[in-house]
Amino acid sequence: RIAPSPSGPLHIGHAYGASLNYEYAKMYQGKLILRIEDTNPENIYQPAYQLIEEDIRWLTDNNLAEVIVQSLRLGIYYDYAEKLVEMDKAYVCTCDQDQGRELKKEGKACPCRELGVKKQQLRYAKMFNEYAEGEAVLKLKTDLQHKNPAMRDFSLMRINEHVHPKTGKEQRVWPLMVFSVAIDDHELGLTHVINGKDQADNAKKESIIMEYLG
Repeated sequence: RIAPSPSGPLHIGHAYGASLNYEYAKMYQGKLILRIEDTNPENIYQPAYQLIEEDIRWLTDNNLAEVIVQSLRLGIYYDYAEKLVEMDKAYVCTCDQDQGRELKKEGKACPCRELGVKKQQLRYAKMFNEYAEGEAVLKLKTDLQHKNPAMRDFSLMRINEHVHPKTGKEQRVWPLMVFSVAIDDHELGLTHVINGKDQADNAKKESIIMEYLG
């Protein structure tokens, strides 16, 4: 899969990644999917949707199996998030961000983490119509003592009320990249992903999400 964000046209780094993925797919008679990751409403250049697809088709001799746009799949992410809350694997955090960062650094749980499933379900529902932007974030319960602080109770979804070119003001809860990627890689039946080393931590986070969901 190629998974650029539509923040602008493709650059040479995208072309390099796209070509590598395409050549591997071709070598093993696989399929190449273009997934446009547009879950950050604040960083979208609308013409990029068309520009990205045109350039990827040119780079791959028009051998794209499918084009996926994440903003059109929000219901899927919401269902999986709800499932994680029901399983007591995710919780809604309303703590001050600086306080939350300090607790994470110390390997301590925030007060929100200890609330029961029923309360968490209610808080998750409130993300869609009551909490304001910046007031609540959905986090995954992980090992608070993990040697890598980035792996401790990382965020899955947040509220962003910025107008989105595809959904307008209709949606305000958006998945963060690690969550949408973990869900989509599974849902789309992807078997191999070629990433840069800068994605190493994200790959580990995605594996944890997939493991929780079986």
